[in-house]
Amino acid sequence: MKLTNEDVTDIKQRLAQGESQPQIAKWHGVSRSIISDIATGRVHKDVPWPDGYQPAKVSGGQRKITNYDPTNTKVQELETEVVSLRDELLLERRKSKAGAREGGIIRAIVEEMGTRVKPFSALPPVAEHPRKAQISEHVVLHMSDGHHDQVVRPEEVGGLENYNFPVSCCRAERLIDTVIEWTQDTLAPKFYFPVLWILAYGDFTSGEIHGHAPRSYYRNIFRNCLAIGQLHALMYRDLAAYFQHVNVLYLAGNHGRRSRKKDYLGAHDNWDYLCAEMARLHCRDLENVTFMIPDAWSANVDINGVGFNVAHGDDVRSQLSIPWYGMVRRQKGLVALGAAAGATRVRYFCVGHHHTASTLSDIDGELMVNGAWLATDQFAYNALAGYREPAQWLHGVNPRRGVTWRLNCKLRHPNEKLGPKRYKIDGGRDIGPVWAD
Repeated sequence: MKLTNEDVTDIKQRLAQGESQPQIAKWHGVSRSIISDIATGRVHKDVPWPDGYQPAKVSGGQRKITNYDPTNTKVQELETEVVSLRDELLLERRKSKAGAREGGIIRAIVEEMGTRVKPFSALPPVAEHPRKAQISEHVVLHMSDGHHDQVVRPEEVGGLENYNFPVSCCRAERLIDTVIEWTQDTLAPKFYFPVLWILAYGDFTSGEIHGHAPRSYYRNIFRNCLAIGQLHALMYRDLAAYFQHVNVLYLAGNHGRRSRKKDYLGAHDNWDYLCAEMARLHCRDLENVTFMIPDAWSANVDINGVGFNVAHGDDVRSQLSIPWYGMVRRQKGLVALGAAAGATRVRYFCVGHHHTASTLSDIDGELMVNGAWLATDQFAYNALAGYREPAQWLHGVNPRRGVTWRLNCKLRHPNEKLGPKRYKIDGGRDIGPVWAD
């Protein structure tokens, strides 16, 4: 029923006299909501506009009475600005929802796998108590640029490399054997190592960039990451038996990124992050293993009272294989920032990415560049004539002397062709005719 102006006047008089809204609604044959709208100053679509008023908005059949001149220039300018801001807000909301869907994929996988991954049981401890004559230090193992899921055939690189996931498992076995032998046997008479630090800084998977995933060992990025995480966890489980505590720091590299270019606000939107979380889930029952997986591309850590800055190293452009000048500039900049912030002085700067194990000392500290797990690949061999012996850094840290001894652990050995002995991982590989070994 459409009300007239006389009906509206009568309703207002009845309201002023104290009649209830249901009674007035029944008398005029309308719904109670119409009477409520008139009582609160809102006008329903079935109520005529009072003279001299204009609607501000129509929503749900209701219109708010406003008292302004629509021809006023200032009002027109403000309305234009409001419309523009609303359009911008809607656009940003759409972007935010799209980003949440994309960036949330890996986190959703991690949450789901938390109920499915069976944690490893701890091995019997074999760590010994220190003797009086021994020097107590922390030991640091660097892990980067594993590219564990990459496939490199000898015929593609002049016979210089034969690499795939089983080969990387063999090299992982040799790396762990070297760490245990060096810390528990070779240096044991004079050194005692209660704490092991593992600095894992990226490119564990070759990711999806450059079309790697379809040509990878499992030909599936999810399977690749699950297998790599399991491999890392097996390594940590074996090491945990020999040290009182194991600290694992994970940072992502450039190959695992899911964006076309590096997103400095999305460190966890990276397949390396999934590898890290899978390793953590497998090790969650190991009481002496602690994981640090910050949503950041770099991190400062205090190791036995000595400051270390850790990053993958892809932000520094390379010239002639190693970007010494760019790294030194970055190092000096970080030193200045640390001094301005009053933080613990960083003495060592650790990067990977360049696949060349090396060090460079400077008055402000020392740069440590880690090696890679593979000697070369199709791109490095053909475009750069690049080749480096696969190796990873291992060293001790003394609170007074900083880095003391160091060992460049060689990873390759002749028995790789026989396959791994301990780290045998079935990632559900579907071997096709092209990529069959």
